[in-house]
Amino acid sequence: MSIFSVSLGVFLCFLGLIGFSMVMYLGFQARNQTEKNGKYDKKTIFEQLIIINYIAICLSAFGLILLVLGLVLR
Repeated sequence: MSIFSVSLGVFLCFLGLIGFSMVMYLGFQARNQTEKNGKYDKKTIFEQLIIINYIAICLSAFGLILLVLGLVLR
């Protein structure tokens, strides 16, 4: 059981890191294309990036909790 929770925690933390890197990359892309995009498009893009960022934070936190629980129960 502890090996499963540790591996699931590591996997969720890895997914959270992928989410963070995706938010950073897409944020730089959106910032570089400000002239092409309208103000409304830029606002919706940044709102979507905030949502993805919150999901990545939640995944990483839940993965860390599972990781710590798996190590403590070991």
